[in-house]
Amino acid sequence: MVTFLFFTRNDSAALAHSLVPLVHDAVEGHVSEVVVADSGSTDSTADLADAAGCRMVQLPETSLRDVVAGARADWIVVLEPGARLAEGWHNAVMDHVMRPESAAACFRPARKGGWFARIFRSVAARRGPLARGLVIARAQALANLSANARSGEDLIRGLALKVLDAEIEPAPKD
Repeated sequence: MVTFLFFTRNDSAALAHSLVPLVHDAVEGHVSEVVVADSGSTDSTADLADAAGCRMVQLPETSLRDVVAGARADWIVVLEPGARLAEGWHNAVMDHVMRPESAAACFRPARKGGWFARIFRSVAARRGPLARGLVIARAQALANLSANARSGEDLIRGLALKVLDAEIEPAPKD
């Protein structure tokens, strides 16, 4: 089982888009918990997280190190609000985390559209470092975090990521 972690700020609609498929995965026993680390939302993000059974933490009142250290599972999947994992993601993640030598990893972008769109999508999108998600061991995340870490980008900074055999539909571009 894994802990899912979302970093939000006024992302209630996008968060809902990401949480819907996780309900089935939670019932199947693939998801230990979902943590929403919020940075001062004024929309309905907190209400949505509460209704969905997520654990809500406020940044910066709670440090990112405390959020990671408090994760129930030994492995954490970090997604941007709005991103969705393709069916069968758990097989690739479980295969990865069961290997003792496993380190941080990410997902493959979904193969939607023709070859032209797939080639130029990454150039046009200009997405952030978490666009392909992050799968990281809690211990590795804690070792990689500086004392003043504040965001998801701080979790991924400096990591060489293995690409898992599972697809992610990135969050829609703003």
